[in-house]
Amino acid sequence: MNKKEFLRKINYEDKVILSNIYDKISLHEKIGRPVYTNEFYPPVIWKSLLKISVELNCKICTYGVFDESDRRLISIMSKDENDTIYDYPVELLKIKNKSNFSRLKHSDFLGALVGQGIKREKFGDLILEEQTCYVPVCSDISKFIKENLVKIGKNPCEIETIDIENTKVPEYKFEKSNIVVTSMRIDAVVAGICGISRNVSADMIKKGLILLDYEKIVEKDVNLDIGSIITVRGYGKFKIHEIIGKTQKGKEKLVIKKYI
Repeated sequence: MNKKEFLRKINYEDKVILSNIYDKISLHEKIGRPVYTNEFYPPVIWKSLLKISVELNCKICTYGVFDESDRRLISIMSKDENDTIYDYPVELLKIKNKSNFSRLKHSDFLGALVGQGIKREKFGDLILEEQTCYVPVCSDISKFIKENLVKIGKNPCEIETIDIENTKVPEYKFEKSNIVVTSMRIDAVVAGICGISRNVSADMIKKGLILLDYEKIVEKDVNLDIGSIITVRGYGKFKIHEIIGKTQKGKEKLVIKKYI
């Protein structure tokens, strides 16, 4: 597959990022050894790569440290090879808020990392437990973060590296619910999740208030799959966990996970 066709296969706005991934695939073909990305990618990219891996004539694997990670590193290897977590260039940092008076939110930790001049692609998902944030980062920036991130806002913080192999890493927390929808179209699913009409759902899509796998979507007739991640402004972030059947009238019965 040439680069032009590759770029057309994946619907992602930043073509520079896609070009870099293609170059790594080409490098794997040239050297015949596994190649690992040094950036985390959103689901729209790694899911697309998994779908076209046969056409790329290689094996695509992903890793984001946490179970059900959204942002993941990617490995490219021969079909008969297997990846291990120890080969990925990643470290898990534990960032603890040392203040007893001021609490921090997910957005505070995220903003502090970006505020250090670190590209979003250099670190993965953030999981918050009490006032401690766990975040996978590319190995080449781990030292920089530990040396330079000493405060989040006015709050002092403490950072340490977690042994991924011998430590139980945090997991996402979800609330599960069952919904019934007329179809797997995004306007129908959002209406079912949020308890609103399809007209209101379609209007929110048109206004750019809904993200699919972290990307803005403006078409209301896009069909969703198991694992699709939907972010609805004012309502939260949701994942389609399972399709459990149809009603007698042919409507879809879904299990939805809401991130908490």
